[in-house]
Amino acid sequence: MKNHSQLNEEIERLQIRIEELENREQELLKELRLNSSLHSMVLDALPINVFLEDPEGRTMFANKKACELNGMNLDELLGKTVFDFFPEAIAKVNRKMDLEVWRKRSLITSEAIAGFQGKEYYMFSGKTIIQVPESNEEFLLGFGMDISELKKAEKRIAHMAYHDALTGLPNRWFIKSYLENYEVKHEMENSGVGLFLLDLDHFKVINDSLGHQAGDVLLQSVAKRLKEALGKDTVLARFGGDEFIILVPNLTSDVDASEMCRQILQVMVEPFIVYGQEFNISPSIGISLYPHHGTDINTLIKNADLAMYQSKEKGRNCYSLYIPEMKVHANAQMDMLMKKLPDEKECILV
Repeated sequence: MKNHSQLNEEIERLQIRIEELENREQELLKELRLNSSLHSMVLDALPINVFLEDPEGRTMFANKKACELNGMNLDELLGKTVFDFFPEAIAKVNRKMDLEVWRKRSLITSEAIAGFQGKEYYMFSGKTIIQVPESNEEFLLGFGMDISELKKAEKRIAHMAYHDALTGLPNRWFIKSYLENYEVKHEMENSGVGLFLLDLDHFKVINDSLGHQAGDVLLQSVAKRLKEALGKDTVLARFGGDEFIILVPNLTSDVDASEMCRQILQVMVEPFIVYGQEFNISPSIGISLYPHHGTDINTLIKNADLAMYQSKEKGRNCYSLYIPEMKVHANAQMDMLMKKLPDEKECILV
């Protein structure tokens, strides 16, 4: 049997061991709290929403950004489902996506407009399934990123690509895209488009005498007046320089095209005021009709251009409809010009 002294020694050793275990436990708890705090800080520092849901869709975790976006603290979010945050129709769409993630058990991403606290956000979101090794529990891990500013920037860039910087009107690239889409949309219908090419008569005189800034003001005034006069289904574009293009959908007859031109000429009768001076600016107009005079933008513009120069030859301030003879005449003039050019052998370098 152990004597009293031996028992005391054994008790002391046990007490020391208990203290060591308690200290170790405190250290582990401290380390666990530190790691947990660090993980929370990392997740809260992210500029995206991060959240966890159980298989029933209940919120098990949400980082700071997710709480802020929903206008709730974490305690208020825990246990809530999408039906507590969104209108029923939107909530059903979200829950359907969640179930699809659970079924596929892989990452699914999407872009969509979402509403939070009365505001609309364009969100890029993703969801996947994670498993906790220790317990084999599974959760849906989701994230959401506000890409509203990115979408606004993309919209501005797209507008710049398809619009003229000076007048704000659509440009030639817009016209090309419009006709391509129109052709696809109406390929089975007997539907046409009238293309009107306007060239401002004697614009160069104003540009040269008053300067390019005055010329820019005049172009802006012409664009404004034409835009106000044309119908809402009509497309007005700046083609470049002092040329404008007007596209009129569902226009197939020469009579309708002529009536449109008379309206344009009438709109341009009133003088324009540039830096306090009055200027009478008239247009020479060439017309080509899709699909009769071409089925692509380049052919339509080329033929309208030939018709426009016919208007110039007729004395300006008038309109001409393209006819095939115009191309024959243009080719004949080109042949005459080529014949007048000196032979290559006759050229002398000086």
